[in-house]
Amino acid sequence: MIRINLIPTKAAQKKANVVQQLVVGGIVIAAAVFLSFSVNQSMQSKVDNQQQVINDLNARISQLQTIIKQVDNFKEKKRDLNRKIDTIKQLNDQRSGPVKLMEDFTYVVPRKAWISSYREVGKQLSLEGQALDGPTVSDFIDNLRSSKFFYGVQLIQVSQDATAGVKAVRFSINCRVNYTPAGGKAS
Repeated sequence: MIRINLIPTKAAQKKANVVQQLVVGGIVIAAAVFLSFSVNQSMQSKVDNQQQVINDLNARISQLQTIIKQVDNFKEKKRDLNRKIDTIKQLNDQRSGPVKLMEDFTYVVPRKAWISSYREVGKQLSLEGQALDGPTVSDFIDNLRSSKFFYGVQLIQVSQDATAGVKAVRFSINCRVNYTPAGGKAS
């Protein structure tokens, strides 16, 4: 005979298992959602903090850029003032330099020599003159070389000259002049 068990034991167990699995699955999903939300909030908090740090640094950079602009402006003004001061010094030297050079030149020329031509073009000086003898010309060249106003002294020509029965030595000298000897040799 066929027996039929009308007690729903397996179906009830299956149903209880499904409900239990649904409850466990719901708890796992809820835990995953909560964990994701917590991690998201933590990360968002870190991002917000870093963004605040970035904003603070950008504000500090802006402040420093204005200070840098002010410093650059001061440096430019200083350069401009230094150029003006240099120009004033140069003009002052050019005003008094030739007078000092000529005063020194009077001490450089020996007693037994005289200058017949003095030409200066662009700080290049050409001298022509006569002396009673060769050692006087040599002394003149040595005096020019030891002067702080003359440099690059070159003897171009020396020749004997007998004018009106007097023996003399003609000479030609090229050199450069320096109106500002305190500043060193000018070019």
